[in-house]
Amino acid sequence: MKKVVLIVGWLMMCQASFSQEVVSIEEDFEVLTQQWHQVSDRLVTYDGLGQFCGSPDFRQESIQILSTIHHIDSLIMDLMMDPTSGLEVSKQEYKKTLDDIRKFESEYGIRSFIEFLRESCLTRNELEANIDDLKNENGIYSYDGQVLMLETRLEKYLKHLGKKVDAIDEHVHHIHPDQLKAIKLLAANEAD
Repeated sequence: MKKVVLIVGWLMMCQASFSQEVVSIEEDFEVLTQQWHQVSDRLVTYDGLGQFCGSPDFRQESIQILSTIHHIDSLIMDLMMDPTSGLEVSKQEYKKTLDDIRKFESEYGIRSFIEFLRESCLTRNELEANIDDLKNENGIYSYDGQVLMLETRLEKYLKHLGKKVDAIDEHVHHIHPDQLKAIKLLAANEAD
């Protein structure tokens, strides 16, 4: 019951006061997906990691976008599991959507993301602190080699995370939660 209240509350917050416009979860998630790809494109480079590590604004923006994606996918999952929601989803789409959301939540949650980037920032800081010594090394032990390894690790993690975000975005478009009946705000119902 608590989950249903959260879903209804979120839908009401997204809706303009006293309007009967349909809340566009699909469009919101599409925008978030695009925003995530922009953040991810910055984060995948050594310089982008430096911006994340050094800029509280960029760090907060990145975490906020991913947190919002996680929030919406949790609401979608709750909506799908609610037998009274009225969503018409094939069994195959239902199972695949829930599996992808659960995997995204467990493997790419906010804590995992923050921990991965924290470790990456520590590695970057260590590289910068030892830049003079590493410049004298060869191959993968050199500064450039270590930067390349760090970027490769970042790219792999962010690529997998991005694929999950894209998969959930596709699922959202297949289940069409926007087709649910528009909800009037309580105040609007009292005015009728």
